[in-house]
Amino acid sequence: MKHWIFDFDGTLVDTDGIFGQALLHALEPFSVDVGKDFMEQIRHKHPHRIFEDHLSEEQADQAMERMRVIGAELSNNVKAFPGISEVLKTLEKNRVSLSIWTGRDRESTLRILEKTGLTGFFEKIISGTCVPTNKPGMDGLLEIRDHHKAVPDEMVMIGDHHHDIEPANDLGITSVYARWKRIPHVLPKKVEPKFSFGSTEHFHEWILTQFAISK
Repeated sequence: MKHWIFDFDGTLVDTDGIFGQALLHALEPFSVDVGKDFMEQIRHKHPHRIFEDHLSEEQADQAMERMRVIGAELSNNVKAFPGISEVLKTLEKNRVSLSIWTGRDRESTLRILEKTGLTGFFEKIISGTCVPTNKPGMDGLLEIRDHHKAVPDEMVMIGDHHHDIEPANDLGITSVYARWKRIPHVLPKKVEPKFSFGSTEHFHEWILTQFAISK
């Protein structure tokens, strides 16, 4: 396993609740109810176009700017999950490539990486603003694959959502379901990860066994 790809929110960093707070602030000036399932409904959209089905173009731009400003403020409190730094150090020590494939925008991804001290681990970062189609489309995963000239059985995809696991499975990439956030996302029954871990500690232990086997 030479190429390890991580989702971002809910996998590397704990951003639980931040999107909901930012959404309320973004929509405060407008009389619109986007519904409780809004986040799931817009996951596949370009991060800058999430309001296009609910607001006029001008209002959507205003809402996005409000979300950008409050998001930058709220991200100051984001932390990496306990144990993630140790996981990344182990992988780095074993000289594998590390990449991020996230649905969020690149600007906020880089800002949070810097604040959490994780920036230096990753060679390739693909966000929802870097590719034509966001998750669960495969554009980001394919770009990482092509960047490394990798083949699927050399790759591992770690994520907390079926939008991470399903594309990996479809491409023949080893999928790892990250269940270590406070309330894990429930995968659809049809989506079966190759591996599943409820804590970063158990994930780290598994990683160590993989490199022990390879040696």
